[in-house]
Amino acid sequence: GGQPFGISLNDNVIKECEEEAGIPLTLAQRAKPVGAVSYEYSETDGQVNRSVLFCYDIELPPDFVPVAVDGEVDEFFLKSISEVLELMDPSCDDPIKPNCYLVIIDFLLRQGFIAPESPGYLDVLKRLRSGQCV
Repeated sequence: GGQPFGISLNDNVIKECEEEAGIPLTLAQRAKPVGAVSYEYSETDGQVNRSVLFCYDIELPPDFVPVAVDGEVDEFFLKSISEVLELMDPSCDDPIKPNCYLVIIDFLLRQGFIAPESPGYLDVLKRLRSGQCV
């Protein structure tokens, strides 16, 4: 969700966990800030905007099933890394929302699924943090 004025990032994450996925407070408090990614996008009127997504990780119990509470999310799916990568393929019939790509790429980098030896590794890191992703 968006970041409202007058509430901390951490408190907002906890609130959004409950509102969007039915994650109870005791579990939502486990969310850990792990960084931020930024990107630019153009509006239909040509105005260019820059956005920052603050990233949090939360490990949930294997038996926890998220529930769509506020209507912003239709449903949840548990996917393997390879399944997520398939959903990121431009030819996918039901692709992931574009700004989610950045958060997923950040996760893959932090968890070692994309190795430092990979071509363009440093460029990807730089772009994720500098708003140069479009």
